[in-house]
Amino acid sequence: MDRAVNSLNIIFAGPDAGSFSEAADSLAEAGHKVQCVSNVFKALTANTRSPADLTVIDASGLDDQMLEVFEALKEAAPECVLLAAVTSAARSRSARVLNFGSDAIIGLPVSGDEIEALLEKRRQAAKVEKASVDDKFEWLGEFAGGVAHNINNPLTTVVGYLQILRSQAEDSDQMSDILSVMLRECDRISEIVKRLLLFSGSNNVALRPVDVNRAVEAALLVAGTKDDNDNVEVKRSYQPGLPAVMGDEEALKLACENIALNARKAMRNGGTLSVETAQDGPGRVTVEFTDSGPSIPEENLHKIFEPFYDGGNSGGPGLGLAASYGIIKAHGGTIRAKNNKDKGATFLIELPAGT
Repeated sequence: MDRAVNSLNIIFAGPDAGSFSEAADSLAEAGHKVQCVSNVFKALTANTRSPADLTVIDASGLDDQMLEVFEALKEAAPECVLLAAVTSAARSRSARVLNFGSDAIIGLPVSGDEIEALLEKRRQAAKVEKASVDDKFEWLGEFAGGVAHNINNPLTTVVGYLQILRSQAEDSDQMSDILSVMLRECDRISEIVKRLLLFSGSNNVALRPVDVNRAVEAALLVAGTKDDNDNVEVKRSYQPGLPAVMGDEEALKLACENIALNARKAMRNGGTLSVETAQDGPGRVTVEFTDSGPSIPEENLHKIFEPFYDGGNSGGPGLGLAASYGIIKAHGGTIRAKNNKDKGATFLIELPAGT
């Protein structure tokens, strides 16, 4: 078997070590970190301490009550691939095992080649899914940019004429009040257009050295003034001496502000927002926002950066996170979201450090 490109942490659990020995030896030889334990409860303990990438459990002799451990394992290590190994005589139990949270069924004794084939299939599926998501965002960005430009031009004309009419109306006139309301609504449209342009990457980014810690702190202060939720505690952990990021400071502040606002609005009953900056290797700077609010529904994780998606937090047009996505992408960075193990969500921004 070829040497593994990415070493995985793999746990085998079962009373008969011999049923895993060929696979364990083969995977260890391929460069993976392999651990064998005697029962599912030890596998659960190991995953609780340090979540594995793959856990293989001998499910042939487990009763329904013990099969519930699969659900506990999924809670302890949600990103872990969980395989149930059963003998040919126990294949009739496969459906029940899958219902308890197993990702797939494999034969017992376990074959290292079979596990590698399953992992490769999942890796290829993940690549296809990522490519389709990237294509989707590229198309959405082009569409949003086109819509924004087509709205912006006539909107500028409308605002100009409204301002002329407003200047000619008497302050006490009812028409003056109506025109003022119309101008405010035009301002709202203008803000939506601005965020669409940010998402699409159509706005030119002025590249200058940016102090990330300063930009993040300014964003948190602005987010605090825009949100009246006093029950949110903000914890800061800024790595000193971070390398500068080449970018547009105002745009980066807006990207961080949107994420902070989203987190604050998700914690209506109070909670903690932890913000951390760090240097990830010589060429990357990271900003991590972790909140203790409710988790993002799994079915929505892949679309939270889409324009007009609103998970129920903002009450606005749902463009804040989309704008953040566009800004970070325009800076050559990445932004992603994931649910925390216990509760809440984490948004991670990665940006290239300036040279």
